[in-house]
Amino acid sequence: MGQTVTKPRIAKNPTIKFASIILGILIVSVSCLMLSKSAKELVSTFQLNQQLKSERSNLKVLETRQGELALEKAKLQDPTYVQNYARGKHLLSKSEEQVFILPKTE
Repeated sequence: MGQTVTKPRIAKNPTIKFASIILGILIVSVSCLMLSKSAKELVSTFQLNQQLKSERSNLKVLETRQGELALEKAKLQDPTYVQNYARGKHLLSKSEEQVFILPKTE
């Protein structure tokens, strides 16, 4: 009753043992290579996300500046504004007109 059944041990052929070792090394090497590539892709993705955030903030600044320039362009197309701007900023006057510079009040 106390008999135990044991599997017969199959003696491995040296070429099969060598091939299995080579296959194991190959699988480990490919796995390491794939992990390395994945890590590089992860770093690249992180850098691209940082660059995207930077470019989006730059875009907001440029859109704000574009709005300011469009407003200034619209003002400069108004002859009355241009006339007042030239008089106030550059002290230009019409013919037979004198410009007086008044002291600034504090």
